[in-house]
Amino acid sequence: MSTANYRLVRGLLLVFLGLWLLLTLFPFYWQIITALKDAAETNRTVPTFWPEVWHPGNFKLVFAEASNFQALVDSFIIATGNTLASLVLGTLAGYAFARFPRQAGGENLAFWILSNRMFPPVAVLIPMFFLFDATPWGTDSHLSLIILYLVFNMPLATWLMMVFFRDAPRELEEAAYLDGYPPLRAFFKVTLPLVLPGMISVAMLCWIFAWNEYLFANLFVGTEVKTFTIVIPTFTHGSQTLWNLQMAFSLIAMLPPLVLFVVLRRYMVRGLSLGVVKG
Repeated sequence: MSTANYRLVRGLLLVFLGLWLLLTLFPFYWQIITALKDAAETNRTVPTFWPEVWHPGNFKLVFAEASNFQALVDSFIIATGNTLASLVLGTLAGYAFARFPRQAGGENLAFWILSNRMFPPVAVLIPMFFLFDATPWGTDSHLSLIILYLVFNMPLATWLMMVFFRDAPRELEEAAYLDGYPPLRAFFKVTLPLVLPGMISVAMLCWIFAWNEYLFANLFVGTEVKTFTIVIPTFTHGSQTLWNLQMAFSLIAMLPPLVLFVVLRRYMVRGLSLGVVKG
């Protein structure tokens, strides 16, 4: 390729990436400026692309009701509890499928577990409601959503952890056995540290799903327990939607996963690339 053609292709690529970046960032820009407007300005027929009067007090106003802050706490409890349960069960199941595939049920059972993550959630919405309504703790509780989200997060955790364990060298476990380690100690002392970045990646994926889930939370909880996803649509005043408060509360709800990603980004990158490069 000649120098002129190379520069032309490079220029077109930069233009495309610039336009893609603008399209990607514009929703976040619109969310931020909407959160800083008053309700009247957000409901105008002709939108404004910059606040006429800044209203940073919207971020404080969303917590005028104490239940809104409690909704964030409830979401954190549910997401964290489900992530821990998914990670523990998925890690054990993934190890079994990776190291003892025949005894664990083989590839067919592993794929069937993953297929549970693929079916549309709305297909089991009503049956799940009646099922959990018959339990002692009912539907309107943290435990109901923690257990329910296992249906979707545990298959994902199992499949990913199975891949990570397959990439972990079996020879290190065998060396630990020769040194006198029992299987359980070899698992915790040798194998598990090798897949720690992958575990953190799986934990983040499970946590974000449970944190953002709306469909089941909207049907199951809402009286004793609320998640922030079902609180956001409630910011209304009569027939008027308070878009500024919705956007402010959404920005606040974005902070926990953002902070987690910033703190764990090094492990996330290592975990997502685990096993990609083969020697």
